[in-house]
Amino acid sequence: MEVSKKTVLYVDDDADDFLLVDKMLKSYKHMDFELTHARSFSQAKEYLKDCFDAYLVDYRLGSESGLEVLSLIKKQKKHAPVIILTGLQNGQIDNQAMESGASDYLVKGGFDAQMLGRTIRYAIRDAELHESLDLAGRKFKNIFERAADPIVLVNQDSLVIDFNPSFLQKFSYNPVENDFHALYFIDILVEKEDKVFLRNILHSNTDVLDFEANIKVSPEQSIIALISVVIHETNKELYQIMIKDLTELKIKEEELYNLRRFSSTGRIARLLAHEVKNPLTTILLSAEQLGYELPENIRVESGDLIDTIKKNCTRINHLITELLESTRFTELEAKKYPLNQLLEEAIEEVEERIQLKNIKLVKQLSSEIGDVNVDVEKVKIAFVNILVNAIEALDHDYGMLRVKSAVKNNKCQVEISDNGVGIPQDKLDRLFEPFYTSKSTGSGLGLTNTQNIIYSHGGTIRVQSKEGMGTTFFIALDCV
Repeated sequence: MEVSKKTVLYVDDDADDFLLVDKMLKSYKHMDFELTHARSFSQAKEYLKDCFDAYLVDYRLGSESGLEVLSLIKKQKKHAPVIILTGLQNGQIDNQAMESGASDYLVKGGFDAQMLGRTIRYAIRDAELHESLDLAGRKFKNIFERAADPIVLVNQDSLVIDFNPSFLQKFSYNPVENDFHALYFIDILVEKEDKVFLRNILHSNTDVLDFEANIKVSPEQSIIALISVVIHETNKELYQIMIKDLTELKIKEEELYNLRRFSSTGRIARLLAHEVKNPLTTILLSAEQLGYELPENIRVESGDLIDTIKKNCTRINHLITELLESTRFTELEAKKYPLNQLLEEAIEEVEERIQLKNIKLVKQLSSEIGDVNVDVEKVKIAFVNILVNAIEALDHDYGMLRVKSAVKNNKCQVEISDNGVGIPQDKLDRLFEPFYTSKSTGSGLGLTNTQNIIYSHGGTIRVQSKEGMGTTFFIALDCV
């Protein structure tokens, strides 16, 4: 198959960075890139007389800003795919770039050849889509109705004027029961932190491509979406809002991050065990020998110091052993077993706790779920650990524990959720860390061990929580 060739203008005054990017793009297999280097703002202006498929622009360009180059490019070619590069992670620069119409924003040193090539390829793809939508006004209705992603047409007050079939499929509103044309998109569907930004867009008469926002698809469920707001071709007071669901992509990124962090913790644990256990054994043996060799009167005067040394050596050794066990992939005695039955058995083990706290238990176990190939006792321990945490988080009279199973994306998925106190974001990020606990008792290895069990089965586990609203654990295992 012939690989398509795309021209890219690289605007950066650093020759070394150009050579590095050029080498990266040459190693990218899915698309052939021809890179042209503009070393200054004035040289970039000269090159803009020619047309390129994509643009890589450094944010710092001598005395000028890369955003000025972006502005020039956009005046010449409205939907040109422009990717801003910078040497530092900076949310303000990120927002400035996106608000000015950049396709994406990358931090130097934070991407490899695959990520860079894919970013350019997707930016070109999205630019071509937006340009075709802009130019094909007479065909808009056909594209509008056939689009795989939701598209909604709104006015400056965000009142919904029209919507495509994908919008109906994504959002839980029945057009027969609900009057969509009395629905205000921003007020009803957009999470509060993004309302102001989107409302300003609708009053600014500008296009904004690929703005990330939280969108409510139902009163109970929100998604992370990439939103593009484009002024309608024939009626400048109307806006086309295109919504691309990024939730699955974000979930994959989170799962990969958690797996890498778990592997890193395991490596540190093994290094710690290797470096600590040998000298710890020497200390313990020396303390025992000292106890034999010291005269009786000195042993009496020193009290229980030798016993204290021995006890604490044993405790440290035990903690290191626990850490190793909780971060090392475990050996499994796997067999086929009904997932719903496994959940029922785990619930049975905590049933007394549920009754004692008068918790409402809601079971939504799908009849479509069959067997999973697991070490039954280990996975049951993982489920019980999560259930116990949920029960302990419920400290009010209207506590509810929900256990749900379903088949999604060819995976057997389990959700265990509560409406308890929730977990602050700073603690949520550390939830699976060894020895991290907010409880007054416990080793802090329960969830670390739970994560280990799920990963040992080739599954995934993640958690979502909001303070005061509760917590949900999501576990996915391969269906048999």
